[in-house]
Amino acid sequence: MRRLVVLAALVLAAPAAAATIHGSLRGELIVGTAAPDRIHAAAGNDFVQSAFGGVDTVDCGAGDDVVSADATDRLSGCETVSRRLSVDPYTNPDSQHETAVEPDSFAFGSTVVTAFQLGRRAGGAAANIGTAVSRDAGRTWQRAALPSVTVNSSPPGPESSASDPAVAYDAAHGVWLVSALTLEGNSSSHVYVSRSTDGLHWQAPVTVASGPLLDKEWIVCDNGATSPFRGRCYAEYTDDQLNQTVSQFSNDGGATWSAPVRSTSILVGTQPVVRSDGTLVVVAGDYNGDEALTGFIVSIRSTDGGVTFTRTNVAALHAKDNNPLRAISLPSVDIDSAGTIYASWPDCRFRTGCAANDIVVSTSADGGLTWTVPSRVPLAAASSAVDAFIPGIAADPAQPGRLALVYAWYSTTACRAGACSLGIGLTTSSDGGATWTTPRRLHAQPFSTSWLPRAEGGRMVGDYFSTSFAGDRIVPVFALAASPLGTRLREGIFAASLLAP
Repeated sequence: MRRLVVLAALVLAAPAAAATIHGSLRGELIVGTAAPDRIHAAAGNDFVQSAFGGVDTVDCGAGDDVVSADATDRLSGCETVSRRLSVDPYTNPDSQHETAVEPDSFAFGSTVVTAFQLGRRAGGAAANIGTAVSRDAGRTWQRAALPSVTVNSSPPGPESSASDPAVAYDAAHGVWLVSALTLEGNSSSHVYVSRSTDGLHWQAPVTVASGPLLDKEWIVCDNGATSPFRGRCYAEYTDDQLNQTVSQFSNDGGATWSAPVRSTSILVGTQPVVRSDGTLVVVAGDYNGDEALTGFIVSIRSTDGGVTFTRTNVAALHAKDNNPLRAISLPSVDIDSAGTIYASWPDCRFRTGCAANDIVVSTSADGGLTWTVPSRVPLAAASSAVDAFIPGIAADPAQPGRLALVYAWYSTTACRAGACSLGIGLTTSSDGGATWTTPRRLHAQPFSTSWLPRAEGGRMVGDYFSTSFAGDRIVPVFALAASPLGTRLREGIFAASLLAP
């Protein structure tokens, strides 16, 4: 893995006005201004940061170039491009602007829909939920924001803030669904589901559940052609007041929902998947204490459409804290077309003295009954200072065993020295996780944790990232940041569209 801090050169333009920026023949970091720029990177393996500016024109030239760009920037000759999906339009004083965190995504064919928090609040949740849709496997995007959810929505809704967005597609009813946890002041919380037939225009939300202390909902739909429960969508969440994990289902594209069912005792970070035979499997964390550094990753399964559940342990959890970040060791889960389930999470079991986290993967080929011993994804040497976290794993629905994994990382050595900067990487596997490719760098500019919004538990890019396979392309969705302009942050959600190996 390339080190975050070593670059051949650094080219910065004065921020006061638009610039024409010429790179050298060496690899370098080129940072544009807040105005429209013309950037000529020339030869060399360059890293170009043109996001959060005007409509820039970027000519990458020769070399293997990495670019972080706005959605409307004009690019040519660039190999790895991440486009900014989010724009924080809000001015509410209880949020930190401009920010967007915690994306989820889902793909059906070449259509990809993603949802994320817009305007993160330091005390929890966000001003609203933003969305974006691509109909060409992540190459181009249209953005929106959910209506009628929070007081900041257009039209406004009843809730003060929203969090934990998740995306699903119900193929039987032709409906996209975005679930969200919402807060109504300090007295009540809700699980909402918003519906759309095109992933761009959203209806007012449906209330799935209400309670004083609901948390971390997720959603999935059964699209199996031969499943006895095809067209059934499931909402999973935690009810902290009742100390339980809850499941509900919808048979009509999310318009109405069943009564809640207690699936097990309290878990955190439910991640549901559905096998082709209709078996619902939910993976989550059973943590010891609020720091969530030890405990178990567990799975619960239902073979009767979410009516009854059984529980088993996936593996013990041993994790290092990711101070100064909020980056809990939550699982990320997906399922391939053969029915193999892949659960990934940050874990320090392979590091001497739990000095840093790796991403580990455990698999189940029997619907969550048994799980393999966690294996280490070799993102860097086990003796290195690289600490990896916030995995977003995807399994190709068309090719069993083909995986992609996006993640964030930093150097523990740099963080101890007070220079903590994040990078974003992507690795793939064609053999079910037996081997992995050399990580691919997705960030153009390493970003300091001080450029990120504050949250309970530390600076935040999100509790989750996401990856989807869309046809022959891999679409990772993640957060990046640029240096603030005065007191205004510049942090947002980005996506790349990469040809699958």
